Amino acid sequence: MKPLFAALSAALLLGTSLNAQAAEQTTPTDRSIQVYKKADLAEWNRENAAGGQGPLLGNFAFTRHQTTDQDAFKEIGWLTLPPGASIGQHKHTGNEDVYIIVSGKGLFTDSTGKQTQVGAGDITIARPGQSHALDRKSTRLNSSHRSLS
Repeated sequence: MKPLFAALSAALLLGTSLNAQAAEQTTPTDRSIQVYKKADLAEWNRENAAGGQGPLLGNFAFTRHQTTDQDAFKEIGWLTLPPGASIGQHKHTGNEDVYIIVSGKGLFTDSTGKQTQVGAGDITIARPGQSHALDRKSTRLNSSHRSLS
């Protein structure tokens, strides 16, 4: 399964399920590491993220469970939102959430409710105080995820 997008996201923070491997990843981030190899990423899959529907599949260098106040990035990893799945509308308070769309197409909803088709090469952001959602009704969406505080 190809990743849809990599992103740092609070949307992922609101996911309802956490697999055992990611749950064990509570060791603080080793700040000396500057390269995270694909084979070493930790899986963290969630169902109905932020009140959305279906699975949100993730592989992370680290998650918010491993960072501290000194870390600008709270999460970074690859996400796949399969066809028919969605990340529900949710608000960011103390962090920013960025989705870099790698492949596929989806429907992004911003704070005002405006919906925009997104696809490969597009970047979305939710800044502190803003909300967003992402819907994948027809084709798979792969993204990179970054969450900043």
